[in-house]
Amino acid sequence: MRNIHNVQVLWPDCDPAGILFNVNYYRWMDDAAFYLFEKAGLPWDELKEKYGAPGVPLVSSHANFRSPAKFRDKLTIESHVSEWGAGSFKVSHVFRIGERLAAEGWEKRIWCSADPDDPAKITPALIPDEVRKALGG
Repeated sequence: MRNIHNVQVLWPDCDPAGILFNVNYYRWMDDAAFYLFEKAGLPWDELKEKYGAPGVPLVSSHANFRSPAKFRDKLTIESHVSEWGAGSFKVSHVFRIGERLAAEGWEKRIWCSADPDDPAKITPALIPDEVRKALGG
């Protein structure tokens, strides 16, 4: 399963020269992962009730910047789960301005459940088959 999410580069996203500040790619990858789960019928705010998962914590991320995005550019972000582990997964993202590649990145996330001894803490868990199928795994 793939999801397409669009964003427009706004002035506060840029440096004084009107070039997108790179930290925004990480914010938009997080947003795009959220929308990927929404499209799959797995809203993050319902994961705890349905699966006992209080979220899908981010454990690492990476981005390669290929060409600059500037003020008023419209970015298309295509996202999908590109790798599965027993209790983790990688969400890959491609950022384009029209046909031009602006950036590529990924996030590694884990599946977890509330710690039975302390519900304020999380503990690693296996990803349910139903979740894998919904996300195309």
